Amino acid sequence: MKKIFLLSISIALLSFYSCSSQQNPEITVPELKSHLDFLAGDVLKGRYPGTPEDSILAHYISREFKSYGLEFFSENGIQHFDFVTSSKQGDSNSLIFNGSEASPDDFMPFAFSSSGSVSALTVFAGYGFDLKNDTIGRNDYSGIDIKGKWVLILRGNPLSEDKKNVFSSAQKDRDKVMLAKDKGAAGVILVSGSKFLAIDELNASSGNSAQVGIPCFQVTRNLANKILSPAKVSVTELEDQLFQNQTVNSFDIEVKIEGTAEIIQQKTKTSNIIAYIKGSDPLLSNEYIVIGAHHDHLGMGGEGSSSRMPDTIDVHYGADDNASGVSAVLEIAEKISQLKPRKSIIFVTFGAEEKGLIGSGYFAANSPVPIENIGLMLNLDMVGRLRDSSLQIGGVGTSPGFKSFLMETEKESPFKFSLSEAGYGPSDHASFYAKDKPVLFFSTGAHADYHTPNDRVDSINLGGLKDITAYIADIAMHFANQDSRLAFQEAGPKESTSGRYRGKLSFGIMPDVSEEGTEGLKVLAVTEGKPAAGAGMKKGDVIVAIDGKTVGNIQDYMFRLGQLKQGDRVPVTVLRNGSRIELLVQL
Repeated sequence: MKKIFLLSISIALLSFYSCSSQQNPEITVPELKSHLDFLAGDVLKGRYPGTPEDSILAHYISREFKSYGLEFFSENGIQHFDFVTSSKQGDSNSLIFNGSEASPDDFMPFAFSSSGSVSALTVFAGYGFDLKNDTIGRNDYSGIDIKGKWVLILRGNPLSEDKKNVFSSAQKDRDKVMLAKDKGAAGVILVSGSKFLAIDELNASSGNSAQVGIPCFQVTRNLANKILSPAKVSVTELEDQLFQNQTVNSFDIEVKIEGTAEIIQQKTKTSNIIAYIKGSDPLLSNEYIVIGAHHDHLGMGGEGSSSRMPDTIDVHYGADDNASGVSAVLEIAEKISQLKPRKSIIFVTFGAEEKGLIGSGYFAANSPVPIENIGLMLNLDMVGRLRDSSLQIGGVGTSPGFKSFLMETEKESPFKFSLSEAGYGPSDHASFYAKDKPVLFFSTGAHADYHTPNDRVDSINLGGLKDITAYIADIAMHFANQDSRLAFQEAGPKESTSGRYRGKLSFGIMPDVSEEGTEGLKVLAVTEGKPAAGAGMKKGDVIVAIDGKTVGNIQDYMFRLGQLKQGDRVPVTVLRNGSRIELLVQL
């Protein structure tokens, strides 16, 4: 009944918004404003992927494309794909210690746990650190053998909040589990001391964290004290000792634990919306230009949403990010539908960009046309806050003629260009650059309202958005009418140098952040002159181990990088065409 009700509302809304603006083949402020009001209004609740509002959004965009006379490759132009939203416990989780079954209220698997069963003895390993740097030398694993055993570890670190935290780089739960796994642990149990968490309770086991490869649980102090009873010591006593003495206190516990973890990854569907105009020249119509923008945003925000106000649960409207880009793509599609480009043009709005370029990555891997027939990708992301006439254009170095062409067009435009040659960037064009496609990335830049509920329609520079939209439509037609095909050239690194995957060291690769499995990290691109290229790594390789330690996904990869230092020569194992190859990377 709820779905029928939502569908009825969506039909009514789509009818209202379709009728609320009269279609004009020219790019106009009223039509841009109409799109923005819907895309960044309360109705869509922040356009979070996989929600009912996401479905309403998809049908709105599809309906607009259809009304312009565009064609679809699939029904309504909707390209569905799945993405992992969270992990939840299955029904088969259990912990049995010395024959006594623990209460389900006293334990839960972490979201990053792998499913599996382990029956083994238990070892206490303090805070689970093994650090050696200029500030500290500490190994909680010295003097104990944890191979094939359960390891009980305290969460957090043994320093009060008013002291500089020398453990900050190694105190995450997942990192502690990875270290224990590297040392041979069969499973890991973490417990919160009262200094870390005053109330003896479990944190919610949710989130989209890549699995670590072994079972790992969080337990209450009540259960941990029962496990520790043969050692005649409690969690509180151990925590107090470690805080006061700042020394290692690790020991065997004569307790056998039989533990079973069952973690079920929760996936949901979202979509890209794809439409196209067939080229008018029979000799060129099999060549394509892609014009795209991501349509998703952060929904209601909250912890883990990448909101810059994570404590505020409210609609994150995303007017500039990226209702502005989608509105522009719709207007460009409407205008070009009245023209006759010689080459074919694909218009696409991407889902789940905020989750790691998942939609554009899926499009690039499952293109509705042969990927080799795509000659250019134009990406619009945050084009609604034009200030001082400054338009940022990235990817200028990805084709030899871009820079001179753009500098010539700047003379006739109302803009002052800020050009960047780099082909990589934190938006959907990166997925095409990784496929050796020339790209141009248009943006008016970041602002204080970025990823907050304050990114609203009333802050959009509508006149500036109209001018940007018209300019991009013109250059799209320029490239669509050229006889020749653009040549691709590599321009700068093919990896992130900022954002959530930034680290002190870099291999010089563009990793596939869309996969959440445990079978390795796919390399989408390798930057010439960087360590990976020097070692012979190639695009398409799958990194499965660094320094002999497993890599299953992007989080494992970043953890491994964090264990290295400048100047290291590290062996890296990759899978290439089904064969394991050993490379030596010089950092």
